[in-house]
Amino acid sequence: MTPRQAMFRGAFALGMFALVTAGSVALTRALTAERIATHQLAYQHRQLQEVLPSALADTPVHDVLEGVFELPNPSQLGHRDDTQGWQLHRDEESALILPVVTRQGYNGEIRLLVGIDQHQRITGVRVTYHQETPGLGDDIERQRSDWITHFNGLSLASLPSEEWAVHKEGGEFDAFTGATITPRAVINAVHQTLIYAAETDLPITFEEPTP
Repeated sequence: MTPRQAMFRGAFALGMFALVTAGSVALTRALTAERIATHQLAYQHRQLQEVLPSALADTPVHDVLEGVFELPNPSQLGHRDDTQGWQLHRDEESALILPVVTRQGYNGEIRLLVGIDQHQRITGVRVTYHQETPGLGDDIERQRSDWITHFNGLSLASLPSEEWAVHKEGGEFDAFTGATITPRAVINAVHQTLIYAAETDLPITFEEPTP
């Protein structure tokens, strides 16, 4: 074999290796993306039950999903496209679950689910997606701390508007050690969700909120 032939053979082998490697990476990425999307969807479904009022918390996920509806004016909850929420009625109990997006987080987008009952009170808030700093901003996750549960039972009548803030800004909510931006983003998003529910024609009849 001449040096020229050896060079061509080496270049061909290297090219084939690169092609196979690129194909393997692309296939792995596609399979992983599908698996991640499936896990994220399952995680969100579990979160749906966690934000329901206690009287409805045993509702099977498939029953919750059947109550899907199109959100009016979804941009008011941070969405850039048409988005769906969920409604649930059983006996004398009614609830909404609203998906919310805030882009005020330290590292970008934070996605939430906010449950609201017929009295316009928050029944639960859960984070379904975020990229906040581990050990600082990730205390918004329920499995990390109980901070997110402090919204439970609150309505617009519970606090003056200016008190929907962290303590250091004159509000009623704790911040995290070394992290104020993340809790501020979540507080603002939850407050905006209550305002949205009060001002928007939604598929449950709200009773007068109580402090």
